[in-house]
Amino acid sequence: MDTRQTAARIALAAALAVAGLWIGAAFVPAVLWAGVVAVAVDPLRRLLLDRLPGRHATVAAIITVGVALLVVVPLALAVTQALTEAHALAEWLATARSTGIPVPAWVANLPFGAGEVAAWWSAHLATPDAAAQQLERFDTAMLIEHSRTLGQSLLKRAIIFAFTVVTLFFIVRDRDAIVRQLSTAVSRAFGGAGPRLGRQILASIRGTIDGLVLVGLAQGVVMAVIYLVAGVPHPILLGMVSGLGAMVPFGLIAVMLIAVFLLVIKGAIVTAIVVGALGSVLNFSADHFVRPALIGGATRLPFVWVLIGIVGGVETIGLLGLFVGPAVMAALVLVWREFVAEGAPEVPEP
Repeated sequence: MDTRQTAARIALAAALAVAGLWIGAAFVPAVLWAGVVAVAVDPLRRLLLDRLPGRHATVAAIITVGVALLVVVPLALAVTQALTEAHALAEWLATARSTGIPVPAWVANLPFGAGEVAAWWSAHLATPDAAAQQLERFDTAMLIEHSRTLGQSLLKRAIIFAFTVVTLFFIVRDRDAIVRQLSTAVSRAFGGAGPRLGRQILASIRGTIDGLVLVGLAQGVVMAVIYLVAGVPHPILLGMVSGLGAMVPFGLIAVMLIAVFLLVIKGAIVTAIVVGALGSVLNFSADHFVRPALIGGATRLPFVWVLIGIVGGVETIGLLGLFVGPAVMAALVLVWREFVAEGAPEVPEP
């Protein structure tokens, strides 16, 4: 094959790749999510195949249904709770406009500034006229418009999630064939460095899942127990939110501060300090000892690069960046190490 034919094939392949990405750009996150989840559930897939040898479609269906339920059930509970709270909020706003909002009892329990807060509340919220003036910013039409926009966004995300579930089924079912094809492709494209690069990316995704998701869920369970013992309102819900927040840098601290504030307005100052201290110690230990050992140990990647990948990935592409960011950084560091090792000139000893 001459040079012109090779150039033409490369140009055609590049054009087709660009066209494919342009057409399916809306579904690229779904494919990436399916790939991340497939890497995460691969040990479970192997375990099920040992019990059900040769039944790849059945195993894929079991895993897919399990993942779907794991997402849909908590989301349905959260939406139901949100609708209930929204109805209660609408009734409270109507009552507040007609009767005013009396100074709540928790204001007197504030450690400082209780008098100033009570005076401001009495002047701006305690009477019907003052409350109506302060609450007029809650325009019903605006809230309806925001609700409509939120509904459209949820519908779009539901479609992406459905496509992710379908893609996950085929990836799990055909996992062995996909791995063989990818291994062949990267070996032809990059030589011996290709398989090493693929293993590094997989190790990064697996380490990130262990270091972020599993550790975050464990932190959520521990914080739920702490909230329950401390008497924080809605401890299970706050524990779930803490587990999700713990996957994002400083997310657990933000949720914990809400719990501390709820304890403060109840007058449990000492308990609030204890909860804040325990949560801070838990977050510090996970971020500085557990996660670096899991993520950096799996990829031989310095944790500062892991942190850059996580924060930069979240800022760039959202929640998916939690997993894609460290994988990109791990691949980049591996390419740099191999380039330095193979291409570094020999420097004579002085």
